[in-house]
Amino acid sequence: MGWLVPFSSLTPEQQGAALMPTDGHRAIVGGPGSGKTLVLLHRFAYLFQRNGAKADACRMFVFTTTLKDFIRAALPDAGVPDDLVTTFDKWCVDVYKAHINARLPRTTVGKLNLPDFAAIRTAVHEAVTQRGLLRHSYEFVVVDEGQDLTTQAVEIVGSVAKHVTVAMDGKQQLYDEGAAEDGILKALGLKRQNVSLVAGFRCNPMVTALAAHFLPTARQQDEFKLQARNASGDRQRPLLLIAPEWQTEKERIAELMRMRFAHGESVGVLLPRRNLVFGYAKGFKELGIDVVTDGRNGVEFGDPRPKVLTYHEAKGLTFDSIFLPRLDTGAFTEHLLKRQMPLMFVGVSRATRWVCLSTLEGRMIAPLRDIIAEVGQAYVEIQQISGGTATGNVDDDQESEEELPY
Repeated sequence: MGWLVPFSSLTPEQQGAALMPTDGHRAIVGGPGSGKTLVLLHRFAYLFQRNGAKADACRMFVFTTTLKDFIRAALPDAGVPDDLVTTFDKWCVDVYKAHINARLPRTTVGKLNLPDFAAIRTAVHEAVTQRGLLRHSYEFVVVDEGQDLTTQAVEIVGSVAKHVTVAMDGKQQLYDEGAAEDGILKALGLKRQNVSLVAGFRCNPMVTALAAHFLPTARQQDEFKLQARNASGDRQRPLLLIAPEWQTEKERIAELMRMRFAHGESVGVLLPRRNLVFGYAKGFKELGIDVVTDGRNGVEFGDPRPKVLTYHEAKGLTFDSIFLPRLDTGAFTEHLLKRQMPLMFVGVSRATRWVCLSTLEGRMIAPLRDIIAEVGQAYVEIQQISGGTATGNVDDDQESEEELPY
């Protein structure tokens, strides 16, 4: 069984969003946990059936392979073929090879020689918008996590599809080149979003309040915390661990992971860079905890084991409990330090029940220092871990800091 909630169990607001007419492009906006992906998948299934279940008439675009795998896990229940969901970059590569040049432009990322996705997107954009390639070849396209769409990408999608529905949340924008909500609405010819989802929100209100601290303005913080009015159940305080070194931090997290997993919770561990993901996955396995990472075969979301991912890979996903290790200045590249507030918001807001933050003594990133100064123990339980063993190095694999495009 996948994660898809039946249409009859959606709120009236969510049902209305799924069944919106296609006489114009549509935009769905909602914060973490509001059901954007759920609504978008029901809308995709509805439009797919309404258009005669023609596989060549539609596509669903996402921006990470992990979110693609997550959505594909629900497609059997939705009655939709899984090859209709793809990353936008993979679709651009296929179009480039089929219509422009069978040989892809290449570039070097770290130690990897990869397709030059920027050059590929530019070539596809020129072919689609100026030469009319594939114009309106799709009856409809839906896009999840659209806040990181570039203007170029919006123009491509708008050219190849007669109808576009995009789901997005500007608070979760992680890429500087993204057009953000206003830019996307303008590119689609919309003055405002069609639906703003809040009624479906379910989350521990203490997690919601913690996530709100990482939003840039008081107005955004207040608006996001209001979503917790629908919350019920667990109100356990988030936990902040302060460790003397990496190994002690990892061992304590492993203990807590066992406890949460033993209670039947889904567990996610998020880290800022892929090399840390592989290092921590290896470390957890050495401590007797088998975990899943986004490797060559993707992530199997029917597998109950804890998932270890980057923040970028986790966009659009939710877990009962989230662990955010290595919130220290040495774990973030210079680029990621500039994006640490939206990264923290995305990371914390993946959790519905509980969050554990952890950092190294004397190397805490600035947002954590601010949390302690502003709210202290009344808001986040703080534990200073004593002891420690040899530090070790968890940077086992020198891949790029963000998820590879496909």
